[in-house]
Amino acid sequence: MVKDMAALLTPKKLLAQHVAYLYNAVFLPRLEFRLQTSLFSESIVQSIISLMLSIIKRKAGLASTTPLTLLYLKIPFSIHHAFCHVLSSHIASWQKIFTHPDFQDFANYAISYLQGFLGAESCPTTIDLTPWSQILSLRSHSLFNSLFFSSHLNITWPLSFWPPR
Repeated sequence: MVKDMAALLTPKKLLAQHVAYLYNAVFLPRLEFRLQTSLFSESIVQSIISLMLSIIKRKAGLASTTPLTLLYLKIPFSIHHAFCHVLSSHIASWQKIFTHPDFQDFANYAISYLQGFLGAESCPTTIDLTPWSQILSLRSHSLFNSLFFSSHLNITWPLSFWPPR
């Protein structure tokens, strides 16, 4: 997906702002769609998008060593941060599941299962998940990663239930 889009955009005579728009309006939604069921760490997402960001730098005439923070400025590029975009999508999806009355049983099961897997005495939304972040089977667990990364960004999960252990 990234290489295909990069191959299409590289030879085109586009301004950096055009490529930035395509990145925000086409690339990020496609990435979000493909990452619906798994949430990777920020470094992995960064490695996925690095080719697109290098194209934007090249089209803007910036050096390859230009810090990425320059691309995230509102003017002139207004690039959206890919990891934050994907993370907010995951959090919104899980919060819809937790708050929708039809999915209450599934939400209870998902939290209870994760709580049991972690061996936690309380709800996983209230504990520090850092000790479990290196467990290989949890690295691709959508709910765990959503809770883990959102806790690092101080995003709280107002759950209306306390699952039994």
